[in-house]
Amino acid sequence: MKKYLILGLLLLLPQAALASTGDTFAMLIEPYEDVRQALLHDTSDGVAEKAVKIRDVAKEHAADDGLLAKISDAAGKLAEASDLDNAREAFYEISKLMVQYRSKAGGDGLPVVVYCSMAKKSWLQPEGEIGNPYYGQSMARCGEVVEK
Repeated sequence: MKKYLILGLLLLLPQAALASTGDTFAMLIEPYEDVRQALLHDTSDGVAEKAVKIRDVAKEHAADDGLLAKISDAAGKLAEASDLDNAREAFYEISKLMVQYRSKAGGDGLPVVVYCSMAKKSWLQPEGEIGNPYYGQSMARCGEVVEK
């Protein structure tokens, strides 16, 4: 009986870890999307505040996850960006890591991965109309969904 109980618990561990990853991803994607929206609209208003939120959530959950530690570090750099161009570059660094973390999170309702061949950069966003954070309003619809 003990043997089956232990086996059952071991089978549940990966699912529990996955749920935790999904929950963490959900907490990260909200401020990430707020930053994308700001950059899409050619402003850095609120970017530092949202970057700090990303940094803090990632840091809080990074104990056993090196990718979250990298996201936290990248978000710290975004929070310190001095202008819109630097913020966009720092956003790309977070985006590369968030695309990787999205793969770990799995599940339904995830944002899509979009790639802009002009900027040679990708990002995450909800399904629907493309909103390019790297070119803002000058090329807001430049990009294509590469992963759903």
